[in-house]
Amino acid sequence: MALALATVAVGSMATAQDALHPAAQCAAFWYGYSDYAKVSAYLDTDPSDAQAAEAFRKVALRLAERDAEVDSYIAAQRPLMTRLMESYIYGGDTQSRDIFERLSAICEDFAERHPETRDLK
Repeated sequence: MALALATVAVGSMATAQDALHPAAQCAAFWYGYSDYAKVSAYLDTDPSDAQAAEAFRKVALRLAERDAEVDSYIAAQRPLMTRLMESYIYGGDTQSRDIFERLSAICEDFAERHPETRDLK
């Protein structure tokens, strides 16, 4: 399972050079995190996670100007991100942890450069 998530997540990062990455990837990441928090005994639900997801989505929409493509990409990636969280947080999978850490760093760096995401926690 983790290998499939790694292939999808890393493959998406390596091939998408427009606003679908990292903005839409980060939106899916935070939506997935928020979704997992809602069902996990290990995380508390935090409204700021969904707000972060929406902020990254707004950046992707602004940069790409292809609303349907952005939303389709996020919708496809969101459940994969939820499973990534489960594999990492519940399953303790090291490969999922590595992807989580890489995506976290990418999203944090990207957030600093855009007004919609600059003030995220």
